[in-house]
Amino acid sequence: MSQARRARARQLERLHDVGVRWQTLTARRQAAVRRLRAGGPEAADSQTRVAQYREREQAKQLAFAAAGVTATYFQERRIGPTLDLDEYPPNDVARAAGVPIGRIVEIGDQGEPLEGFATGFVIAPGVVITNHHVFGAAQECRGCGIQFGYELDADRHVIDGPVFALDAERFFLTNDALDFTVVAVAAASFGGDVSLESVGSQHLTPALGKILVGQTVSIIQYPDGGPKKYGVRDNELLVPAEPNELYLQYTTDTLPGSSGSPAFNKDWEVVALHHSGVPEVKNGRIQTISGRPWTKGMPDSDIHWVANEGIRVSKICDALISAQVDPRCHETWADLIATFQEDFTMLPAMNAAPAPPAAPDQPRGLSIVVNGPATFNFGAGAPAGLEPAALTAAAVAAPAVAAPPPAVEEKKLVFDPNYAARPGYRDDFLPVRIPLPAVARTRSTEIVKNGSRPLLLKYHHYSLVMNKTHRLQMWSAVNADYTPAKRRKTRKEFGSETWAADPRIPGALQIEDQDLYDPAKKFDRGHIVARDDTAWGDTAHEEIVANSDSYHWTNCTPQHEGFNRDVGQFHGLWGQLENHIRSQAKNVGFRMSIFAGPILDDKHDIRHDFGGGPLTVPARFWKVLMVTEDAAGRTPRLRAYGFILDQLPAIQKYGLEKFDAGSLKVFQVKLADIVKASGVTLPKAVARADAMAGAPDETSRILIDSLDRVRI
Repeated sequence: MSQARRARARQLERLHDVGVRWQTLTARRQAAVRRLRAGGPEAADSQTRVAQYREREQAKQLAFAAAGVTATYFQERRIGPTLDLDEYPPNDVARAAGVPIGRIVEIGDQGEPLEGFATGFVIAPGVVITNHHVFGAAQECRGCGIQFGYELDADRHVIDGPVFALDAERFFLTNDALDFTVVAVAAASFGGDVSLESVGSQHLTPALGKILVGQTVSIIQYPDGGPKKYGVRDNELLVPAEPNELYLQYTTDTLPGSSGSPAFNKDWEVVALHHSGVPEVKNGRIQTISGRPWTKGMPDSDIHWVANEGIRVSKICDALISAQVDPRCHETWADLIATFQEDFTMLPAMNAAPAPPAAPDQPRGLSIVVNGPATFNFGAGAPAGLEPAALTAAAVAAPAVAAPPPAVEEKKLVFDPNYAARPGYRDDFLPVRIPLPAVARTRSTEIVKNGSRPLLLKYHHYSLVMNKTHRLQMWSAVNADYTPAKRRKTRKEFGSETWAADPRIPGALQIEDQDLYDPAKKFDRGHIVARDDTAWGDTAHEEIVANSDSYHWTNCTPQHEGFNRDVGQFHGLWGQLENHIRSQAKNVGFRMSIFAGPILDDKHDIRHDFGGGPLTVPARFWKVLMVTEDAAGRTPRLRAYGFILDQLPAIQKYGLEKFDAGSLKVFQVKLADIVKASGVTLPKAVARADAMAGAPDETSRILIDSLDRVRI
C-alpha cells in the first residue's frame, strides 16, 4: 500500500469520533450563534478568552505600529454553501504566509515528486509538521518528501517547486491523540539549489487568545495533492474553545490532501493544525448526503460533511514541550521548543514586501471552479500581478508578493433544493410532440430503475436516465429555448461553478472528482446536456436554477479537453458544433429539443484504473438535434440531425494523455446508426424526421471537418 493510501485510510478511521465530537457541541454552537448575532465575537466567547484576546491584540497593534505596518491584510468574504478555495492569495501577506507550506509527496529515485497526498509546513529550522495519520511511524517517511511552491502562475501553468527529503532518522516525533507528527527535513533540496532555511517558517506559540468564535479561520493547503490553494471565504470559527479542549471547528473548505495544513487567524498566525472534515453522525452512524448511513467502501464524497476540524496550536506546543524524546534528537527538539515564544516580529505581515498595486480594471476572465482541485480559466486568466515567483533560493528568501485584485463578491451557483418539483423534459415543447427516448431491451439490466421501470431523473428543462453498470448517463433529453428575453444573464453572472451530487441516487453511482477527473489530467468534466441549452427561464429564478442543474454529476461524462473546450488553444469540433447549433436557433423559432449521451460500449470504450478501480472513458458520444420548420399553410415539419463524435482512434494512437483536438472525428450519421451503437431507441416521429434518411449507404456517414458539411 502506498503511503498516500495508508494516510487516507487512517484519516477515515478517525471520522466517527470527529462526528461525535461535533454532535456533543451542538448546544454550545447554537448558544454561540445567538450571542454572535446579538453582540459579535466578544459577546459570544468567554470573558477569559476575550481578555486574553484583547491583551494580545493591543500588543500586536503596538508591534505593527513600531514596524510601520498599517495595511488591512484580510477582507472577509462569506458566500454560500459551496466549495470556496482560491488559487491565488488574497493579498501579499497571505502569499508570504504560504511560502513555508508544502505538499507532502512520494518521491522517485532522483527526488522527483510522484504523488502529492497531504500538506505540511516548516515550524522551526529543519523540521516540518503534518498529521499523525499522514505519518504514523518513522519508517513511513522513507521515499517521501515535501515540495514548496507547487502553485499556479498567472498563465495557469504549474510551477514545480523544490523538493526536500524527509529525514526521520535525525528527528521524528508523533502524537496519535493530537494527530500531529513533526519530522526533520534535509537542509537542501534535491539538486542542492535551494536551502530549507530560505523557505522560512511558520511561528508557533502556546499563547492563548489568538482567535474568538465567529472570527475568520483561513487555510493554505494542497488539496488532493494538487497546486496550492487558499481557503479564505465562508470561514468562521464555530464554537468557543474551553481551556482544556483540544480542537477547533470551523467552516473553512478543505479537500482530501489538505491534512496537515495550517489554519490561520485574521493576521495569519497559526491557530490550528487542520486534520479532518467533520461528518454528520446520527444514532452512532456517519450519514450520507442522501440521509442514509455511510459504510466503508462507499466514496467519502457521499458523506454529509458539516464542518472541518483542527488541533489547537497551544495544545500541540504543550505536548511538544512535555514530550519524551530520544537523546539523539534532543538538540533538534530543544531548538524547536526555543521558538515557542510570543514574537510578533515573526508574523507574515512583518516580513511581506508589498508589490505595486495591480493595474485597475484588470480583466478577470471566467473561472469555473469545480468540486475539486481542477479549475479552468477562460479568457484573461489569473489577475495581473499575482504570478508566483520561481522558487529559487533568492526568490524564497524575499518572496515576490503582489497586491491582491480588488475584492469582488463572488457569486455562487444556486441549486433548487426541491427535487420533487422539477418539471424535467416536456414532450410538447415543440409544435410536434416528441416523446422521450427509451432503452433497448438488451440493455435494460444496466439501467438504474424505480421498480421495473427506468428511474427518470427530472431537472429544470431536461431529464435523464443513468446506466448503473458504467456509473454514467445513458441518455438525456433537453428543451432549449434561445429566445433572447428568456436569457437575462451572461455565463459569468451565474457565478463560479461547482458540480454537485444528485441526492436521489446513491453517490456510488456518480463518478466524481476523486474517482476520475482529478487523476485524469487531460479529461474535463464534460456536460452532456450543455449548460447553455438549459440555462433559460420565464423568470430570473428559473434561469438561475436551470443553469445550476446542469452541474450535477449525473450530467457529467469524461471528455478529452481537445473536444470539450472551444476556447484558447482548444478548438474542439464538438464544442464548435454546439456553438453552431445555438447560432442557428433564431432560424427555427429559437426553440429546439436535443437528445444526447455517451455511447457505452464494452467493445470500444476504454476501461482505465485512475487509482480507485477501473472506470469507463467513453470512446464515442452521440447527439440528436430536433427542430421544426414552418411551411406556409402547412403543419410544421420536424427535422432531426444525428451526430457521433469518435475519440477512439486518437486514444488508441496517442494514449489517454497525449492526443489533441486535431485527432478527433465528428460524423453526421443516420439515426439508425446511433440507435444501434448506443442501445437508446428513438421515438418514431424522430426516426421519420432524420435529415440523413434516404441517403445511400456509402454517404450515410459524413465526416464533419467543417460546419458547412452538415447535411440539412
